[in-house]
Amino acid sequence: MQPLKITLFIGTVFLLLGVIGVLMPADGVPIGSLTLKFPSPKSILTVENDTVINVETTMASLKEEVTLSHIKEMNDSLLFFKTYLQQHKSRFHLPQDDYTFLDRFFALLDSAKYGTSAIHITHYGDSQIEMDRITNTFRQTLQEQFSGAGAGIVPAIQTIPTLSVMQSFAGNLSRFAVYGDTSQIRASHRRYGLSGSFAQLDSSATISIVAANYRQTEELVKRFSRVILLFGNNTANFSAVCNGVPRTVSTARKGVTPLVWTLPAPTSRVSLRLNGTAEIYGISLEGTSGVTVDNVPMRGCSGTIFTQMDTAILAQSYRAMNVKMIILQYGGNMIPQINGTSAIERYMKQITGQIRHLQRANPDAVLLFIGLGDMAKRINGTLQTCPFLPALNDSLRNTVTACGGIYWDMFRVMGGHNSIVAWANHSPAWASADYIHFTDVGAKEIATALSDAFMMYYRFYRLRQNCSPVLVKSVMNRIL
Repeated sequence: MQPLKITLFIGTVFLLLGVIGVLMPADGVPIGSLTLKFPSPKSILTVENDTVINVETTMASLKEEVTLSHIKEMNDSLLFFKTYLQQHKSRFHLPQDDYTFLDRFFALLDSAKYGTSAIHITHYGDSQIEMDRITNTFRQTLQEQFSGAGAGIVPAIQTIPTLSVMQSFAGNLSRFAVYGDTSQIRASHRRYGLSGSFAQLDSSATISIVAANYRQTEELVKRFSRVILLFGNNTANFSAVCNGVPRTVSTARKGVTPLVWTLPAPTSRVSLRLNGTAEIYGISLEGTSGVTVDNVPMRGCSGTIFTQMDTAILAQSYRAMNVKMIILQYGGNMIPQINGTSAIERYMKQITGQIRHLQRANPDAVLLFIGLGDMAKRINGTLQTCPFLPALNDSLRNTVTACGGIYWDMFRVMGGHNSIVAWANHSPAWASADYIHFTDVGAKEIATALSDAFMMYYRFYRLRQNCSPVLVKSVMNRIL
């Protein structure tokens, strides 16, 4: 068919569809027990316009409102933080609104700068955090403040490229994962380490890892000075050689074992040669002090798989890696299944079970839940926030805080109802055309907002260390 005829054919089809859309009644045409509806041309080209937002203004205002440059007096500073903690869109929702909730964790971060081992924060999430997005910016912010280096835990077999490391392997390694569709092979047991996946080593293998150097790669992830191999269920005489330095485990062990190499100088690459039989739970690239943040993306997951992971192995892994904060970022993959309050309640029971499971495995860790962002679909031809998404967001916030966790309301930070459409229409686009996922630029924006919020609570903690407890209590108990 000639190009002109193809163009005329496509144009005719669109014209006919437009005519049908114009002539079709807004309420549709009843056919028996069904109603046939067809979107009008206007509805296809428009967005629900009662809540269109300016995302540039929304995100800029978040940054403007967290400045302290104009505050001089201690009393005014405390009032500023009190207002932020109670009213700001980017605030953390804390259990019982306890403003001291993070104090112990901040004290650990401060001491980690001068310690002999790194603190880990493990960031679990769905496809929004694939490629180390969101995590990478948050990690850089914390490492700038509290020192530290490296990307943290990475899997032995990396199935998705990341912004921070490049990996390859050769030899007898087989990957098993507790999450994903039927293409992901499940193990015959529940020993998945802390990442929800592991590599089964049979005989020998070589793993090569190099820090990435892309434009989006954060600076402090590019070099590391300590490598930890986390494995378990090994046979006797299991051995590993890291950059030429050998380690051997002479006895068979059922639990989790870390092998540690402190390198003579910071490096950007590591090669591991493994021999024996073992379950490889991960490899950590980190500094000798400070903090690092592990990125654990689980595509298609709704955060309901943790109870399928062995509690003892999970607990041993958290202890070995010194994990002091667990971040969960889930909810978006449940939206297609949420059709009413009963579905939300069922999901809340599942989330409660997952949080309790993680708390049993790591009772000393702080749990931070990053809520789902805005998502949109066409309803009667009009592009708008998915039904029940705001209700699901509210339920998640209430459930998480009731379980003793912190909730960060990403839906509200983005701008709320229909904000994803504005993010997608932004130039450059902050969200993709599926009205679900962030672009790389959008992920950077939301990660910056999260990092700014975290640092606000840290600055408030530091302020209170130099302030009279009586004054703090007086100001914080004052009604605004």
